[in-house]
Amino acid sequence: MKKLLCLAVVAAAAGVGGYLAAADKDKPKYKIKDVMEMAHKGGQDSLRNKALRGEASKEELAKLVTLYEELGKNTPPKGSKESWKKKTEAVLEAAKKVKADPTDKAALAAYSKATTCMACHDVHREDE
Repeated sequence: MKKLLCLAVVAAAAGVGGYLAAADKDKPKYKIKDVMEMAHKGGQDSLRNKALRGEASKEELAKLVTLYEELGKNTPPKGSKESWKKKTEAVLEAAKKVKADPTDKAALAAYSKATTCMACHDVHREDE
């Protein structure tokens, strides 16, 4: 009976741990503001602008992809979740293409368009 009880406790703990791990996977590591600061702030020295000029390292391009993956996990402060999902997926896909080939003019154009500030800010950014 003790073995059965111990087994049940271990199984329950494993189930809860698996559930929590899955929940953490969907929780963003970075807030929207953090992603914007790390990827887009800094003028010409921002990661975004370095990528658009073809000057970003492989590590920087990988960082952009990670940041945009996390961006999409956030909930927008305003606007629909559907619009947010569409816009963040476009940014992520464009960044992945630039990462794969930083000289691809079509990928760079798509990335530039997808990361134009007002394209998202008008719909999703709260007035400050």
